[in-house]
Order: sequence, then C-alpha cells, then structure tokens
Amino acid sequence: MQGLESAGRVGRILVCGSGLAAEMTVAALAAQLPAHVAIVRVNAGNQRASDLFYGSVTAPSAYAFNLSAGVDERRLILDSDTSFSWGTRYADWGGRGWMQGFALPFPVVDGVQMHQYLTLVGADGITPYVAGVQAARRGVFVHPPREGDGQHPLARAEYGYQFDPADYAALFAAAVPAGRVERLAGSVVGVEVVDGAIVSVGLDDGRAVGADWYVDCSGPAAMLLSALVPDWEGDRRIAIEVEERASADEAPLRTVRVSPEGWQSETPLKGRVRRMRVSASGGAGVVLGRRSRGWVGNCVGIGQAAAVVEPLTPTPMMLLERDIERLLALIPTGSDMGVEAREYDRRFADDHDHAELFQRAFFTADELPDGSYWQAAKAQAVPEKLARKLTMFADRGVLVAYDLEPFHPEDWTILHLGMGLQPTRHDRLADRADPARVRQFLSKMAGDIEAAVTKLPPARVYRAQLEQYLKRGMI
Repeated sequence: MQGLESAGRVGRILVCGSGLAAEMTVAALAAQLPAHVAIVRVNAGNQRASDLFYGSVTAPSAYAFNLSAGVDERRLILDSDTSFSWGTRYADWGGRGWMQGFALPFPVVDGVQMHQYLTLVGADGITPYVAGVQAARRGVFVHPPREGDGQHPLARAEYGYQFDPADYAALFAAAVPAGRVERLAGSVVGVEVVDGAIVSVGLDDGRAVGADWYVDCSGPAAMLLSALVPDWEGDRRIAIEVEERASADEAPLRTVRVSPEGWQSETPLKGRVRRMRVSASGGAGVVLGRRSRGWVGNCVGIGQAAAVVEPLTPTPMMLLERDIERLLALIPTGSDMGVEAREYDRRFADDHDHAELFQRAFFTADELPDGSYWQAAKAQAVPEKLARKLTMFADRGVLVAYDLEPFHPEDWTILHLGMGLQPTRHDRLADRADPARVRQFLSKMAGDIEAAVTKLPPARVYRAQLEQYLKRGMI
C-alpha cells in the first residue's frame, strides 16, 4: 500500500473492541501496515450479542477482502463451519418469492442491457439467466470458472459465504502473526478527551493507555467515538434471536421468510443450520442508524461503532469491509488528520446512504404484514434517490445508479424484477433486434445454464471433496 511508509508520526494505533469488527480490523492492519507501526488491542467487553447484527451472509467482495487480511479460502474451509453462498432466497416477501443471487454484469447486446430484451419479448423474469440462482435452486456448487473460460455458462456466477460471526472472527484472529499485535489485559472503562481528541483510554485495572490514533470497534456502545460525537441519527429498534440445530444440509443459499412479528432466516453452515428471528422486541436489541461522522479528531469508528444496519441483505458485512478498506486507504500522514477525516466521512456517508436505498426498497413491497415491526419499517420515508430508482425502472427499465454504490446494477435488476416491477416500456434501441432471434438467444442462454448446473455436485459433497483435497495439499 503506497504512502504507509510516510506515516511516521502515527507510530502507535490502538484498536478497541472484542468482536468481529475488531478481529477483522486488527488482521487487516497487521497485514497491511509496516512493522514499525505498533498495533495495540484493548477489550471492550462481550460483543457476541451485537455481532449477531452482522447477519450470516457476505457478498462476493469477502473473498478479496479476506485475502488482503491474511485469511485465504483454504483456512476458511478447513478451520471454520463457513459455507458457500449463491445468495438469499426471499421465499414470500410481499406475496412474492425470488432468489437474490450474486452475478457478474449481465450481457449487453448491441449497446442494450439484457433486461430490456426481457421486456421486449415479455419474458417471465430474469432468474433462468442467472447461473448462481439456478445452481442454488438445485443445492449444488462449484467454484465458477474464471480465466480462459469466459464462455462457460457459470463464468458470470459469483458467490459469497454463509457464516457464524464468532466462528468467522476466529479466522481473522488466527491470521495475525504472533507478536505483531500487543494485546492488553483488561477492558476499557473510560476515555480522556482534550480539545476534541483522545489523549488516553482508561482500563479496568487502573492503567491509562495512549496512542497516536484510535480505532473504535466496540460495537453500538462506541466506547471511544461516542465521547467525541454522541449524536445518533435513527430511532428504529430491532431485536434478534438466534438458535441452531444440527443438519447435514449445506445448501448454498440463505432463506428469508416473512412472519407477522418480522422476518426469519435459515442459513445452512457445515453440519448445522443457523436460524435468526428479527422482530421489534425481544432478544438482543439495537437501534438502527448512524453517527453524523465516522472519524472525529484522532478516532475512527468501524462497523457498528459508527453505524448499525439490519441484516436483511449482506449489507452489514459489505459496509464493515468498506469501513476497514477506507481506513487503510486514509492512514493519516501526521498529527493533523483533518483532510483524511473529511474524505473518510464523505465516503462513509455515501456508502451508508446508498446501501440503505437497497435495504429500504424491500419495504416498498405490497402485502407486507401490519405488526409493530412492519409498521415501523414502512413508516420510514422513501428517500428521493430510491423513489427515482423505482420510478425510472418501472417506467422504462432504466437502472438509475449513483457513484460507487455498494450494490451493483445486476443486484438492482434482480431486486426490481423479483419484487414484481415490470417496466411498462423498453429501450427503443432494442427494437432493432428481431424478437424471434432474441427469444432464441435467451432460450439458448437458459438452456446452457440448466445443462451446466445439472452436472454439478451437491454443495456438501463439493465441500467434503474440497476439504480432502486441501488436507492432502497441506501435508
């Protein structure tokens, strides 16, 4: 990473936290920072309850992030119960069901996006043309082909991971080289602030510990950042309850179902299924929203210390990864951190606002229940940016996009069509194509995908074989 060697004045970084965000942040800092920058880790109490709100599924971005933090997929398969994921099936959301699968960009033919041709010929949805979705429906998995085989039906498929937060955190903890991080006993009980900056943190054993830069990974309590920016934008509270049962099913998809009290998900992991219930009350609770700033003075809030989002989609993990990547990209070059803080906050606000558009779109569906959870969710105003996305797609199939959105056009295409938004008009450039040839093209594409996925092994069989292969390779 360029510029890190110039960070001479930031010689000591203190990370406060005890959960998933802290483990991921420490691993990333240890992997990316030069050895002369000291990393100190202090505890922030038990964060297992708040870590539940990171959900149980990642986006495809997790693969590259994990590698950059020293966690390769071999370790994930051999040392955890994490499983592969093609996406999430929303079984009965607003009276509709669809698979929100991961995918690389859909084909653009003669300058026209593929969904415009679907509208032209009156095709019934996009799912037959999304390889990961078809594989998920059959419960099968293989790693998608990449280099040298771009014409393979699975070449446009993408995958993420299904995980248990505590299990996942342990992978990052194990990735940190011995001796690279100074781990202090005791937990944070106080913060000393002078002139808008942290001078030291107090531990429950009476010690005061100082650093040049403070990274708050202490969850919604925000033990450091809240001393500098106590405001919180948001008042909707949700609660989570989690239970697990043994199961040999390792289906590569999470399933979400609506209930009168909220929604519940089932996430197959290795040897078990993790069930999560989300409602307005009961269980571990948290208030959704974010702070007005993520970086104040010499302190940065990572993950839930700066913002809490609902785990309805992979959004919580996507934003946590982005927070850490943004942190690494803006390592301060001196004691005056104003420039870096302003840029961090600009990107932080954009990421969270744009991710919230995707989350909020789910609650614009018809036929949702009327319980207290649903009333609170539906009462939130539809942002103008989201209204524009929904209106433009329904009117003419236009995918309105904003700079550097966490969710890509293919995510929005699947969501729009899955929720039943059928454009009333199509791109007139699509009229240049012969409808019969369009139908033939689409039929072949769907047929090729179907033929390919029928040959794939069940996900649990593939993982078992992969484990054996990796174990032989490690000997």
